[in-house]
Order: sequence, then structure tokens, then C-alpha cells
Amino acid sequence: MRIDERRFDFIPRKKWNSLSKKDRDGLRRYRTYFGHYNKTQNRIDELKKELDSEKNKFKKYVGILQRLNYDLDHIRNDYNFSWSVSKLKNKKDYYNFNISRKGHPNKSGTLGSSTLIKNQLKQHYKRKKIRLEELDRIGWKLFIQKEMSDSSGKSRVYNLILDLIEKDKTLRSFSINRNFLYPI
Repeated sequence: MRIDERRFDFIPRKKWNSLSKKDRDGLRRYRTYFGHYNKTQNRIDELKKELDSEKNKFKKYVGILQRLNYDLDHIRNDYNFSWSVSKLKNKKDYYNFNISRKGHPNKSGTLGSSTLIKNQLKQHYKRKKIRLEELDRIGWKLFIQKEMSDSSGKSRVYNLILDLIEKDKTLRSFSINRNFLYPI
């Protein structure tokens, strides 16, 4: 039901005095609340128009971002990589790693045995007590995985891989192994 002030227009304001005090007060309150009602309805209409305008801007931005995303997708394909460590089946305690990227061949490298890897990491981080404590606490596999997934710019090894990708997108011209990643 649409509220309408005209419902009481049949009584001119001059005749309000002939009404009882209760009715006069009721009419005044009605007119006051009707004013609030009108202001609120007008504000709602303004907000709807503003919302429609913002929705149109939003649609425009989505279109622009989709075009830019398509133009920049090659950066994601080149620089976004995943890292995995796997144990070789034919050797008892020997590990390799694999760098995978969309649209590029995988790059594999050797890590060696658990003992060699752990010793290499301890030598590499011998001056960084916090890193050594973390290595002892979580183990070398999780330690390396965490280091390779740290895209915040703090991981030296992650940044090293990005630098290699920058030099050669295919990573074919590099031999990557435990000694390369964690030099002593």
C-alpha cells in the first residue's frame, strides 16, 4: 500500500481546530511521519540510481580486467610455478624435485639423500639460527616446500628460480640441483 498524504486533504487546516485534541495531534503526527516517509523514499530512489550507476561501472571494470588478464596471462604461465619433491623408486633414499608451469615443460633436478639434503641445508643456513631451528622442527621436506611456496619476495631460493625463469623461460639452459639452490 502506498501511503498518501492526500487521504486527509478533505479537511482544510483551518478546520483542524474543530477536531478533538487527539485527532489534531494524530493528524500532526501523521504529517510529520509522512514527511519522514517521503524523505526516506526519495533517498531510496537516489540510492537505487547510484547503485545502478555503480553496477554499470563495475561491469565496465570487469570487462577491462578480463581484457588485461588475457593480455597478461603469459606472465602467469611463465612465472607461476609449483614445486614438488619425490622419492625415486629405484633408489632407497634418494630425492628429486620438479618445477611445473603451465605451457612449459617440467624442470627436474636432484636433491640427493635425506642426509645429504639436511646437511646441505644446515651448512647453507649455519649463520641463521632461526632457520636452523625451523629446519629441525618441521623437517627438510616441509622446510624446502615452504621455502619454494613463499612468493612474498623473502625467500632467496624462490627468487632464484624467478631469476632463472627471467633469463630463460624454458629453464633448459640451467642445471638445477641441491648445490645450486643451497650453496655452501
